Amino acid sequence: MAWGVAAAPQRGPKRELSHERIVDAAIEIADSEGLTAVTMQRVARVFDFTTMALYRYVSSKDDLHVLMLDAAIGDKGWVIDDEDWRAGLEQWTRTIMEAYRRHPWALDIPLASETMLMPGQVRAVDAGMRAMRTLPGTAEDKLGVLMLLAVNARGFASMSREMNVEQEGGGEAAQQLLREIVTEGHFPDARDLIDSGAYFEDPATGSDSTGGDDDVEVALSLLMPGIERAFEGGEGASAPSPPTEPAGPAAAALVEAENELVSIIALRQATQRRAQELEKREGRLRAKRDRAKVLAKEAAKRAAKE
Repeated sequence: MAWGVAAAPQRGPKRELSHERIVDAAIEIADSEGLTAVTMQRVARVFDFTTMALYRYVSSKDDLHVLMLDAAIGDKGWVIDDEDWRAGLEQWTRTIMEAYRRHPWALDIPLASETMLMPGQVRAVDAGMRAMRTLPGTAEDKLGVLMLLAVNARGFASMSREMNVEQEGGGEAAQQLLREIVTEGHFPDARDLIDSGAYFEDPATGSDSTGGDDDVEVALSLLMPGIERAFEGGEGASAPSPPTEPAGPAAAALVEAENELVSIIALRQATQRRAQELEKREGRLRAKRDRAKVLAKEAAKRAAKE
C-alpha cells in the first residue's frame, strides 16, 4: 500500500479516497491533539465514512500509525550537500530532528523491522548515502553511520520533548541551590560545568525551538572526526567515485538530471536560510558577550574600590 502497488478497493463508497488522504487527515489530528486521538472512528468521521468503510483502505490502526510515521519522518524534502559529507550528514540529521519537532507524536510510534522497508525510510537512506558520496568506505559501513545518527536524532528529540514540558520546582531557585551544593564540595568533578552555567538550559545561547540545537551541534562535532577516522584506510575503504550515469533510456537520465537540479536549488535555499539563522544567533551571542563585558568592568571597579 505504501509503495502504491496494492490494489484499490473494488467496493465501498467514495472510491476516490486514497490512503495518502487518510494519512494526511490522521497526521493533522495527531499534530493538534496527540497520537491517542487518532482512532479509525475519528479519521472516518473526517471523510463522513463509517469505521468499517475506512477499513477497506487501511487494514488496522497499527498500519495507519506506520504510514503516519513514514510520512512524517521520511517523506519530506531532503536538502543534502553531496560534496562535503560532513555538511551533508549534519543536514540529514537536522532534517530528522526538525521532523520530530513538527510531529512529536512520532516518537510514540515504536520502530519495527518493517519500518525500514517503507518508501519514506528508503528515501531517507538514499539522501544519507548521497551525503556520503565523497566518503570512502563500504555501503554497509555507511549504513551504520546513518543508523548512528538516526539513533542520536531520535534520542535528542525525545529528550528535548520531555525537558520542554513545564514542571514546577525548577528555575533559578533550584539552579542556585545546586550551585550551593557543589560549592560545599559535593560533586567536585561536575563543579566547573555547573558553575559555568553550561549545565543549565540558557535561552540566551541561541538554542532553537527544539531546545536541543546546541546539544546536537556538540554531538555532531564529536562524531564527525570519529567517522572520518573510522573510514581512513579502513577495511573495504576505496577511493570515492562519482555516481554512475543511469543505464536506462534517455527519459530516465532526464528524470535524474531534473531531480539533481531540484536538489541543488533546495540546498542553496536551505543554506541561505541557515546563514540567516546563524547571523541572528551571532547577534545574540555578541549582545551576551557585551553584557558580560559591562558586568566584568563593573565588578572590577567595585573590587578596586574595596
